[in-house]
Amino acid sequence: MKNLIRFIIENGYPIVFIFFQVLAFYIIFNNNYFQQSSFYRVVSNFTGAISERKAKVTDYLNLAEANLELSDENARLYNNSISSFMVVNKEFSIINDTLNKVKYRYAPAKVINSTYSKPSNFITLNKGSVNGFVKNMGVINEKGLVGVITSTSKNYSIVLPIIHPQSLFSVMLKEKHYFGLLKWDGKRHNISKMTDVSNHALLSIGDTIITRETTIFPEGIPVGTIHSFEKIKGSNFLDIDVELFVDFSKVYHVYCIENLIANEQEELEKLTIE
Repeated sequence: MKNLIRFIIENGYPIVFIFFQVLAFYIIFNNNYFQQSSFYRVVSNFTGAISERKAKVTDYLNLAEANLELSDENARLYNNSISSFMVVNKEFSIINDTLNKVKYRYAPAKVINSTYSKPSNFITLNKGSVNGFVKNMGVINEKGLVGVITSTSKNYSIVLPIIHPQSLFSVMLKEKHYFGLLKWDGKRHNISKMTDVSNHALLSIGDTIITRETTIFPEGIPVGTIHSFEKIKGSNFLDIDVELFVDFSKVYHVYCIENLIANEQEELEKLTIE
C-alpha cells in the first residue's frame, strides 16, 4: 500500500494528464458523430484486416483436407468407371453389374519427394504396402500417365516416372491406333520419344497419344501429343517426339492403378512364349 501511494505521489502529474486525456476523448466521441464514425472506421479496418488474415489461414489449413477428400472422391469415380470393369458375358442382360468383374483398382496417394531435372528421376509416394500398394501398380494424375511403382516399403512407394531412361510404356495414337513404345531420351522433362512406329504411318503434329491396354494400365490414359516427327535414315521407323501432358515439376496428387487379373494374362503369355 505504501509503495502504491509513493508511486502515485511520484507520478501524480502524468497520471492526472492521462486521466484528463481519456476523459476528453470520452466526451468527444460521445458527443461528436464525426469522431465516432472515424474511430469506428479505423477500428473496423483494423479488425477486418485481422479477420481476413485469419480467414486466409483457416482456408489454407482446410485446403489440405479438402484436397484429400477430393482425391478420395476421384479415386472412387475411377473405381466406378466403365474402364475399371470387364464384361464377363455379353449374351445376358446386365443387372446391377453382376456380370461385370472389377479389373482395375484405383487408390489415391501424395508425392512427398521427386526429381525431374536429373538423368535418372524418381518419385516417392506417401503410401506403401500397409495401404495395399504393390510393385507394378501404374501411376497417373489428373493430366495423364506418370509412371509405375517399382518398389514399396511399409509406408512408402518409389515410382519410376516417364522421365527415366529405364522407363518403357506401351502407347498408341488415340484415333489412328498406330502403336509403339514410349521411351525417354534424357534430354527434356516435358518431351519423350515414341519408337517402333512404321514410317508409313500417317501422323500429324498434335495427334494425341494414349496408353495401350497392358497388365499395368487400361487403354486410353492420356500421355501427350505429337510435337514433331521425321523419318529415320536407313530405317523403316519414325523418330517421334511426344510432348507430355504431365508437368513433372509439380506432380503432387496421383492415383495408383492395380490390375486385379494381371497374373492371369502374364501366366498365359509366359506359356505362349515358352
